[in-house]
Amino acid sequence: MRTETAAVLPFPQRRTEPGEGVGRANVRLEVSRRGRLVLMMIAFVLGLLVAAAALLAFDVPFALADSEDEQQVTVTVEAGDTLWGYAEQYAPEGMSPHEFVTEARNLNHLSTGRITAGQQIELPAAEGAAH
Repeated sequence: MRTETAAVLPFPQRRTEPGEGVGRANVRLEVSRRGRLVLMMIAFVLGLLVAAAALLAFDVPFALADSEDEQQVTVTVEAGDTLWGYAEQYAPEGMSPHEFVTEARNLNHLSTGRITAGQQIELPAAEGAAH
């Protein structure tokens, strides 16, 4: 039996400067499926935080609020009042009485055009209309 010896050479050592990290050249790192999911969740949460900050900073909820509140008139119905009468008095320019009555019914959730004395109703009206 014959044995031979082999020379074992050490791996080449790279000299590093002080403060320089030791790394391996030509190593490609890939993100796993779980890592991609974590990154996606972090990005989603950061997006929500940025959106919430923008909404608060620019007061967007106020801008998105129902702007019709400024254009509505609240009246207390008196005996003999009708939606058609209110249409003649409060209808914005360019709105027909029929459209006004339909809009008033929708605003007040009325199934019919009948209103009763003492009832408070909201009427669509142009800004600056007489109350």
